[in-house]
Amino acid sequence: MTPYLVQHFLERAADRRPEAVFLVQQGKQATYGEVEARANRFARLLADCGVGRGDRVGLLEHNNFGYVAAYYGILKSGAIAVPLNTAADGPGLRGFLADCGARALIAGARFGGAVSEAIAALPDLEVVISWGLDALEPGPAHIDLIDAEPALAAQLESRPETLAIDLDDAAIIYTSGSTGKPRGATLRHLSVCTNTRSIVEYLGLGPQDRVLQVLPFYYVYGKSLLNTHCAVGGSVVIENRFLFPNTALDTLENERCTGFSGVPSTFAILLNRSNLAQRKLEHLRYVTQAGGAMSPEHTRRLMEVLAGKQIFVMYGATEASARLSYLPPEDLPRKVGSIGRAIPNVELRILREDGSVAAPGEEGEIVARGANLMRGYWGDAEETARVLGPEGYRTGDIGRQDEEGFFYVVGRIKDMIKAGAHRIAAKEIEDALLEYPEVHETAVIGVPDEILGETIKAFVVFREGSKADLDGLLDFVNQRLPAYKKPSSFEVLDGLPKNESGKIMKQVLRQRERATIDSGSHPVSDGEN
Repeated sequence: MTPYLVQHFLERAADRRPEAVFLVQQGKQATYGEVEARANRFARLLADCGVGRGDRVGLLEHNNFGYVAAYYGILKSGAIAVPLNTAADGPGLRGFLADCGARALIAGARFGGAVSEAIAALPDLEVVISWGLDALEPGPAHIDLIDAEPALAAQLESRPETLAIDLDDAAIIYTSGSTGKPRGATLRHLSVCTNTRSIVEYLGLGPQDRVLQVLPFYYVYGKSLLNTHCAVGGSVVIENRFLFPNTALDTLENERCTGFSGVPSTFAILLNRSNLAQRKLEHLRYVTQAGGAMSPEHTRRLMEVLAGKQIFVMYGATEASARLSYLPPEDLPRKVGSIGRAIPNVELRILREDGSVAAPGEEGEIVARGANLMRGYWGDAEETARVLGPEGYRTGDIGRQDEEGFFYVVGRIKDMIKAGAHRIAAKEIEDALLEYPEVHETAVIGVPDEILGETIKAFVVFREGSKADLDGLLDFVNQRLPAYKKPSSFEVLDGLPKNESGKIMKQVLRQRERATIDSGSHPVSDGEN
């Protein structure tokens, strides 16, 4: 029996309807047949460079047609795709490539400086394939620099022989690093395909669906949008201009997109800094939200603005090939704040510290089992053993399950604040702050304190055009939170630090606070009390 591999999504869609539109970007289109042919050329080029089964190939490029063809081409060659954060500088890029022992790198023309700096000390790297080699400085003698376009043009478009089985590794996806050091979650073909099929099933995706892609492909959520729509022969409309949210909404309308996906900050921007409420969005059927818990207040506002559209609240992790649970749209009005139930072919449980199953309503760690789970963290057996065991994957999230079987995330274990005798979930405080009408977004952290262990600090971004009224916010918080959960200090910022997928980087805020404490100084903090 032929194994089902990730690249087969593309191959089978191309065999069924080669003329169907797969990718759209700023008025340009690429059909399934065209992307398939270019992916085959990439696979053959990698093979000519000596890249084969199990080799790691880094992929550094913004969302575009070339990225998609290179991604599926890497898989067709039997190699392991390693999508890389486009915000990485030279040392950061070197760290990723060294960690996975990449044999080859495919890079876009805009990354010449970072690539040149990164490859200067990578003994395992043998090949760099790039668009615009003039941006690259000569590298070490053992690295071949290949100009992508003429090299691809010299290759055949015919499909190469399958060089993997579904238990082989398909990708190494580095975690966002929002709570610590990025780690390479190693995902098998079986894991990605299983997850893709489950998502297709509960979203009801078909060849008529067109998703607006604002999330980066290197992010596991963004890659999931690509694979799910490829699996059904649908279309992916690439939009890299979300910095101008109304431009993205214009694309969504003009391209008749049926789906849109984002993380909490994506929807905060649309609700607070765009004209989403004035849009008809006649072709939009559904939206999905994942990448962290969205506040109940923002969820309710989104339901109001998108009345009549299906809103899927989802939960997952890079380590789970993307998805672990979803809340059906019909249950959302009565279950705001819930992450729903496990997706098809996944089991979720709430476990106590001793490993026993928690009772309904009792808090514990969310633990998952399923074929979608990673094989482990690349080259990190100790960390792998910490999160993967006989009971499944320990997500690091504290949650609870209600009497009907719906799950709720209380907060991250690493994000719990220990203030005196209390353990406080930062998420609970953030949700309360976001109920204040003038607050756009917020992040709450624990700050080291000699007496209490930690005190609570809230960073707040007010909505554009609103009055930064900290006194009003303090009065609001005093009415909603008990004394031990009230932030002891506030700081107003113009924006919160985020990675390119839109996740808030609390690590940056924590590091800044530690540096302040170590230096013996303290920043001016509006509204300290």
